[in-house]
Amino acid sequence: MRILNIINNELVTQKLKLEHELERVLNLTTDTTEEKLDVCTKLIDKLTQSNANISTWETYINKEKENK
Repeated sequence: MRILNIINNELVTQKLKLEHELERVLNLTTDTTEEKLDVCTKLIDKLTQSNANISTWETYINKEKENK
């Protein structure tokens, strides 16, 4: 089904965007350490959730394939 691929692609895209943003923030030289720490911590939390979402989705897809 196409929707399964669309969902998978969306989850991966979200993760890639977060990784890019984290890299961008880490390379900024204008922010203070505290600002960088705050933003990076929030991005890492979002990345952790994104990874969990991908893992949950993959588990769901694998169970669906087994049921067919």
